[in-house]
Amino acid sequence: MKFDYIFSDCDGVIIDSEIIAAKVMVKYIKEFGVEIDLETYLKTCSGKTFSGIMTELSQKHQLPLKENFVQEITDLYMASASKYEKAIDGVKEAFNAIQLPKAIISNGYKEQINHSVDFCQLRDQFEDRVFSGVEDVEHPKPSPDIYLHAAKQIGVDPSKVIVIEDSKSGAKAAVDAGMYVIGFTGASHILEGHDQILYSMGVKHVISKMSELPLLIDEILN
Repeated sequence: MKFDYIFSDCDGVIIDSEIIAAKVMVKYIKEFGVEIDLETYLKTCSGKTFSGIMTELSQKHQLPLKENFVQEITDLYMASASKYEKAIDGVKEAFNAIQLPKAIISNGYKEQINHSVDFCQLRDQFEDRVFSGVEDVEHPKPSPDIYLHAAKQIGVDPSKVIVIEDSKSGAKAAVDAGMYVIGFTGASHILEGHDQILYSMGVKHVISKMSELPLLIDEILN
């Protein structure tokens, strides 16, 4: 089976940041008087945009959102990330071992994505092929639009792309884009049974360690 490109999600795939974002968001949401625990947030919100999560909660609970609430949350997240962020174990070595060209596709803002790429020392793998679901298209993941946009910009057939995703929304976006999806469950925010959820969504393989990725890619290609 021939593939020409690797598309990777960012948070929860190259950088172990989803748990940081989740803790920031749970605290932020509770300040509005809405009770939510970390596990509930991880089950229902991981992979979604800050804007989408808060807009949905605002409509459900009649929350008065500030005009700059996305920037406020982003600033809180970046402050926390500067203390606690870390690369996914073995991600640099795994990606360096895979010869296919790569792009990064995220629901984050490009400033955040580029920070993560540089922090994980993966700039030589992604170069400037960085795509944002909240900046480049109207509808972010779980819509397939950002994956299809990236494929069009690069000039690759969606069916020739292998995607690495951790979240339900990301997996749905990539599957609906007609891409070959590998699920990753090695980040700190992943709950028990998430692998089965990903499989049920059409993901072809699930790995829990980045060290498994190069051999899996090799098997897929050959």
